[in-house]
Amino acid sequence: MAKHRITANVAAVGLLLALVAGVLAWQHPWRSTDGSGTTSTIPADARARLARQFQELTTARSKSAFVAAAGDSDSARQAAGDIWDARHTLHVQNVAFDYRRGGEAPDRADGSTSAEVKVSWRGGSSTVRFRLAPAADGYDMVTATKYGKHPLPVWLAGHVEAERAPGATVITIDGGDDDIDAVALARQAASTVHRLVPAPRGRLTIVLPSTSTTTAAVLGRPNRAIAQIAAVSTALGGAKGAPAVVLNPKLFGAMDGRAQRVVMTHEATHVLTGVVRRHIELWVAEGFADYIALYDDKAPLSVSAGRILRKVKADGAPKSLPSAKDFDESMHGLGTVYEAAWMVFRMLGEQHGDRAVRGFYTDVVGGGTVDDAAQRWFGMSVSGITADWRRYLTKSASTVS
Repeated sequence: MAKHRITANVAAVGLLLALVAGVLAWQHPWRSTDGSGTTSTIPADARARLARQFQELTTARSKSAFVAAAGDSDSARQAAGDIWDARHTLHVQNVAFDYRRGGEAPDRADGSTSAEVKVSWRGGSSTVRFRLAPAADGYDMVTATKYGKHPLPVWLAGHVEAERAPGATVITIDGGDDDIDAVALARQAASTVHRLVPAPRGRLTIVLPSTSTTTAAVLGRPNRAIAQIAAVSTALGGAKGAPAVVLNPKLFGAMDGRAQRVVMTHEATHVLTGVVRRHIELWVAEGFADYIALYDDKAPLSVSAGRILRKVKADGAPKSLPSAKDFDESMHGLGTVYEAAWMVFRMLGEQHGDRAVRGFYTDVVGGGTVDDAAQRWFGMSVSGITADWRRYLTKSASTVS
């Protein structure tokens, strides 16, 4: 009997969808009326028009020309103005918009449509989805969003402002978050890394969007994939982009001052030591970043390593060092894994000193194997480090309640 009820419900839903589709087709909700009383719909030569429009955006050499190419509506002019200003604020050059597909039919009830566009600029490229509204003479460009797993370039993400301070630049999108003092945190993080790490690379760049949704778009990830991430170091706009730290305002803003300082310095270490574009053992990258971030921290182990030590006290020490799989951002208990990696470096610092720890890390970042670097700086293999670490965790766990 239940099966028949489900079938009837499905049929009812199908009938309802058919009725809605019929009403939409009859009402043409995507038709808009201009001042002359005529209506506009998606043109038959949509692909050709869109190709020309994005070519006009590419060749525009002034803000007025760029805005004009984006369309006539207030939303199109606002979006285009923000994009043009962001390009100049962030010194983005050689921009090109290459229309690929889409825009031939409405895909929302308001009659708007979307088009896939390859966007390139000096030093990067990505694929972007543009939301478009049919207009009397073609299309009005409304917004740009990420396409699939492609990151949304910061300069396409909204209204962009940049504040430059000693050692750091903070870029806000749509105003950022007034409750996060990103400039002060960035300056402090950059100063710490420059003080503790030999030959740090360049300035620290921080990106602070106003929403978590924009953070996910800039990273090219679904919203659910950043649920545990307060901040992440990445190459903006793709693998060849500039290294930066992108904040998730929802999580980062909820942290206390100490936690914000630690997270910011951790990610700054990744950026300023050049590991963003490199593939090295994650326990080395993450453990060293926390080694720098917690270097001056006065919190007891029960705070800075409480999760891993409670786990060790309950279940014993892990059999091996954290693997790449353990650092999967979708995994539960990610904080425990980071604490475990930090405890490796805390132990090595106590046993061999800061100079050896920094030398080991620098060798690995420079392309050396972890085993070779460990033998050079600590006189032991990775298996030896693992054995010492397991004993260190067990002893440390005995000191916390």
